[in-house]
Amino acid sequence: MVSENIPVIIGAGQVTKREAFPVQGGSPVDLMAEAVMVAAEESGLTQQALTKADMIITTSLFSDDGIINPPGCVADKLNLADARCMVSGFGGTTPHSMLHHAMKAIAENRASLVIITGAEAQHTRQQAVRTKTFTGWGLSSQRSCLPPLSPVGPIDGACETEHIHDLSIPAYVYPMFENALRRRYGRTVAAHAQVMGELMSRLSRVAAQNPHAWFQESFTPEEIVTVSDTNRNTAFPYTKRMNAMLLVNQAAALIVTSEKQAGKMGIDRSKWVYVHGYAEAHDHWHVLEREAYGVSPAIDIVGRTALVQAGVNIGEIDFFDLYSCFPVSVQVTRDMLGISENDSRSLTVTGGLPYFGGPGNNYVMHSMAGMVNVLRHHPGKTGLVTGNSFYMTKHSAAICTTRPLADSSAATADISQCQKAVDQRPKHKIDPTPSGRATVEAYTVVYDRNNSPNKGIVIGKKEDGKRFAAHTPPDPDLFSAMMREDFCGVGGKVVSTDKVNTFTPD
Repeated sequence: MVSENIPVIIGAGQVTKREAFPVQGGSPVDLMAEAVMVAAEESGLTQQALTKADMIITTSLFSDDGIINPPGCVADKLNLADARCMVSGFGGTTPHSMLHHAMKAIAENRASLVIITGAEAQHTRQQAVRTKTFTGWGLSSQRSCLPPLSPVGPIDGACETEHIHDLSIPAYVYPMFENALRRRYGRTVAAHAQVMGELMSRLSRVAAQNPHAWFQESFTPEEIVTVSDTNRNTAFPYTKRMNAMLLVNQAAALIVTSEKQAGKMGIDRSKWVYVHGYAEAHDHWHVLEREAYGVSPAIDIVGRTALVQAGVNIGEIDFFDLYSCFPVSVQVTRDMLGISENDSRSLTVTGGLPYFGGPGNNYVMHSMAGMVNVLRHHPGKTGLVTGNSFYMTKHSAAICTTRPLADSSAATADISQCQKAVDQRPKHKIDPTPSGRATVEAYTVVYDRNNSPNKGIVIGKKEDGKRFAAHTPPDPDLFSAMMREDFCGVGGKVVSTDKVNTFTPD
């Protein structure tokens, strides 16, 4: 028996174009429209049925570059006459938020067929900029657009002092977390580098077998951790092959409807995938406020909530895709979910952001589409997909299976309870202009594109318990020492001049 309002994913499509395309015809809008058509075709959804979609949500582009109303542009291209249009707002968890919004709208009979999609064409854009032929995508739609699903913009993840001291650049912040995690594990620099290499090598082997991956190549641990002409240092302890790959042309789409509508449209039941558990929340918003580094209360709470809702434990999950923009995000998520380091289950179905590709805010659309495909080939099995935004700030988890749902509670559950639980956790106060004795809690050394270290960044704690961000003196010998031995726990003095802070170790 089918239900009128139990939501079900009926379509999942992905598009990857490894070659740069002409700006005309190679835009994110073109990629999104193609991904939607792939999702419709592989599910058996007719073109006529697709045009009946009454809502379309697209992930916000990293840079619109002359695209006015992206969801409206996609709706125009697909002839979706009655579709209400919406964009997501910024963050890597937004595809999950979009999916939950679609499911809730269907469960509450506010929508019958919802398309969610997203794309980036940064590779094409980069090549056009290099040849001085890029003047914008030149696309617009006159359709009305609903307010964004999230009001958060690309620079809203950090406060003023964090921006001043480079804690608004993910490629600098995540390696700081990594060094703090290494200290938490009690490993030497060399031993932890080997562990990171082995972890990421496992991901790359999955990407090598994924036709949608940007790099269909597996890398050995040594190729990931060793500096070479094609693998420079970025920020200690990371090399380029440990960073999400943003310069891709990739798109993905999901199509969501109710059981009843799926039956009416003749969608084969073998294509139906359900979300049995879903939760989202963010850790204390600013990096300097966090309870500790190398852990995440939000992941812990979100993961447990989704598992309880789905009625399973972590040992009963058959497939994972843990958000993998950098090694530390995989490790912390794994730890918080209670997955052991030597667990034999793969932690990705895509190959991960450094190897599969990291298309802006839209990676989780791909990991969800990939998981839908895996579950269709393994009926009755269960998959867990996580999302991560900004600086391991926002977190989401979706638990999926082909097994039918008894009701629509997974779509309508009050996910705000997770946030209330996180907000009760201890929070540090921030000192934007610190002075006096202090101790390093997290740090990194940033390299320039010539592979030379040129900047030291620390997160420290003063004797009064307040947190601060600071740069170190630009001393090459100091940089070498910071990368040779553990710098976490080192004491010194911090001073502030015109809001710019400098930490000098003893």
